[in-house]
Amino acid sequence: MIFDYMFNPPGLAGVQTTMAEGILCMFAFVFALLFALSMHEYAHAFVAYKCGDNTAALYGRLTVNPLKHIDYFGALMLFLVGFGWAKPVPVNFNNLKHRKRDSVFVSLAGIFANILLAFVFTGLWMLITTFVPAGFLAENRFVYMLVYLVYYFLLFSILLNIGLALFNILPLYPLDGYRVLEVFFGGENKVTAFLRQYSFIIFVVIIIWNYIPIFSPFDWYITTLRDLLLNVFTGFWGLFGLV
Repeated sequence: MIFDYMFNPPGLAGVQTTMAEGILCMFAFVFALLFALSMHEYAHAFVAYKCGDNTAALYGRLTVNPLKHIDYFGALMLFLVGFGWAKPVPVNFNNLKHRKRDSVFVSLAGIFANILLAFVFTGLWMLITTFVPAGFLAENRFVYMLVYLVYYFLLFSILLNIGLALFNILPLYPLDGYRVLEVFFGGENKVTAFLRQYSFIIFVVIIIWNYIPIFSPFDWYITTLRDLLLNVFTGFWGLFGLV
C-alpha cells in the first residue's frame, strides 16, 4: 500500500514530484501509523486507569510511546492492506469501579480517540489547504518539503485514524467491538463464542477477498463510512472558512 506512494508520490501545489517526495511520504505514513496506533492503545490504558484498573500502567502501557504498543504483524497488515491493529492493552475488568459500564468505556476508548484525532487533524489539514499559497511553495524548496511532510502526515493520520476506528468497532475477536459484545452477552453466549473461535478465519477471508477484483463488502463498509465521516468533519471545519 504505502510503497505505491513511495515510488509514485502524490504532488502538492502542482510541483513535479521526485524520489524525495516518495521518501517523505514514507516517513509521513510511518509517523502517522505509529501515532494512531499508540494513541488508540493509550486511550484504552488511560480510561482503564481512570476507572480503577492500573494493570496497563504496571505493564508500562500508560504511555504514548509507540514501541510499547506496536504489534508488528498488525502494523504490517496496515502497510499491506490498509487495516490492522496494535498490541492489546492488558485490562483487569474486575478492578473497574462499575464493571459493566466501565468495561464499555474502556473498550470504546481507542475508537473514540481515533475519531477525535481524525476530526482535529482534518481541521489542521484544511488550514494548510486554505492558508498556504501554492505559489509560495513552488518558489521555496525547503518550505515546500516541510509543508509536504506535514500535509501528508495529517492526511495519512486522518485516513488511518478513521480506518482504525472503523476496523476496531467490528465485532470480531479480539477487536474492541467484540469486547463490547462480550460485556453485554458474556463470553459463553453462542454468538460471542462463535466469533471468538472463528474470527481469525473471517480475517483471512477479508484479506483474500480484498485482492479479488469483485465487490468487497468490507471495502464498501470502510469506504462508505470513511467518506461519510470526512464529509461531516470537512463540513464542520468549513463553517470556519476552511476549505
